[in-house]
Amino acid sequence: MRRRKDRGIALILALLVLIILVVVILQMTATSLHNRTLAENHLSDLQNTYGARAGLTRALLYLEADQELAPDVDSLRETWASPIDFTLGKAQVRVQVCDAERFINLSMLTNEKGEPNPVVVSQLRRLVKNLKFTPDIADRIIDYIDADTKGEFEARAKNDKLFNLEELLRIEGVTPEMISGGVFPDGERKGLREFLTIWPKAADAGAAPGVVNINTASAEVLWSLSDLMTEGVAQAIVAWRTQPGADGKPQEFSKPDDLKRVQGMNDGIYASLAGQIAVKSSTFEVRARGTVGKVEKAWVYVVQRKAGGGAAAGTPPPPASGTGAPPAKPTLTLVGVQPLNDFTSAKPEEEK
Repeated sequence: MRRRKDRGIALILALLVLIILVVVILQMTATSLHNRTLAENHLSDLQNTYGARAGLTRALLYLEADQELAPDVDSLRETWASPIDFTLGKAQVRVQVCDAERFINLSMLTNEKGEPNPVVVSQLRRLVKNLKFTPDIADRIIDYIDADTKGEFEARAKNDKLFNLEELLRIEGVTPEMISGGVFPDGERKGLREFLTIWPKAADAGAAPGVVNINTASAEVLWSLSDLMTEGVAQAIVAWRTQPGADGKPQEFSKPDDLKRVQGMNDGIYASLAGQIAVKSSTFEVRARGTVGKVEKAWVYVVQRKAGGGAAAGTPPPPASGTGAPPAKPTLTLVGVQPLNDFTSAKPEEEK
């Protein structure tokens, strides 16, 4: 009887030991799989990072080549304006280059003292109106950025320049749909973000804030440049750029006066655009995204093209020194870097 009891106890102990071993093995397996996933994500993140950097390098080569081929004009017909796709290792890389002059620059909304800049303030007000948002949205953005604390919408205002456009969501009364676009009671609308930038954050010496490149700006931005500008004329400007020229490629404005060729443009509208239009850009946002499997990493690199001597591209060159030396070549300078997602993120599973 005692032996049978001892055998039962031994069997129970053996089962307990077996259960403990199974739990330990399962825990070790789960830990191993977890560490493996972390290592794979880290490797994918690293590959994406180098892919984005390679994308920046390729974009710089395109911009340098463009400066040699077309030093006086920047338009959407040029190579840098089309998406750049390539593979680096396991990373699928996509690069998109956008000139900042196609947008309304919120960093130029105020001057160095934090005082509102009338030209850019007016552009923002018109943009908000043209997108069918209530006028107070422009006032809320202006009060959030300018240094004045006596505005109507100063609650939780930063009273300083934006770090990124997503910061607009911190403003009371500004909804995600207003920023990114969405469906409203009266139909679908585009969002403000599509037409805004924060680059460059400081104006170059002698550069006028609020200048827009008529070769690259959207109809919405062009429409926002003047009270005399109409939606029809703004769309006609964009349509003119898509028509084939003598070389069979889409046309481009080689000088601001070419704007007079557009149907509907008159002397009054053209005069109201004085100081706000150009045909060349000096600041470019290089948006590079690397993807390995379900892991993505994206960065925006901001590059400024300066003429020889350090002036922004498009500004008058300095007087000749008389030494006979050739003029200095324009330079591309990295003036800003921001991660669009600063941690490894896995895309959600696609719905079946």
